[in-house]
Order: sequence, then structure tokens, then C-alpha cells
Amino acid sequence: MLIAVLCLTALAPGVATAWLLRARGPLIATLAGAAVTAALPFLLLVSLIVFPPLGLVVAILAVIAALTAYDRGRLWAATAWTGIALVASAYAGWPR
Repeated sequence: MLIAVLCLTALAPGVATAWLLRARGPLIATLAGAAVTAALPFLLLVSLIVFPPLGLVVAILAVIAALTAYDRGRLWAATAWTGIALVASAYAGWPR
């Protein structure tokens, strides 16, 4: 269930782009939505690989966000932030 929620969340920027460009035609809207959906995770992973300290910063911020979400009782959001922190710390090379 959590993976389905994360996949739908990853599709949100592409859907929003396609919705905003729907007046320009369905082909342009679909291509732009697909490009945004594919580009955002790719750019984040590439930036974490190229610049490992960015992964550490993202991990620290994700841990803070996860703790705040756990404190407010939002378990799904906190679990997602924890996953982001684990992925970012892995790209930062921590722990070795």
C-alpha cells in the first residue's frame, strides 16, 4: 500500500503539468507531463550521486521532518520521510 501511495505521489508533478498545459493540446500536455514525471526523480538521484554532501543534508532534513511527522501522529508521512532519509544517507555513503 505504501509503495502505491509513493508512486502516486511521484506522478503528481507530471499530472499537474499536464493539467496546466491541457489547453495547448493533448499531445503536448501528455509529453510534458511524462517529461516532468521522469525528470524529477532522475535529477534528485543524479544530484545525490554527484554531490554526496547534498545527500547528507537531505538525510538530516528528512530525519527532522520524520520526527516532526511522528510527533504529530502522521505515520504514513513519517514513514515516507524515513525512507527518503535512508535513500539519501545511502547515496551520501553513510554508514560505511
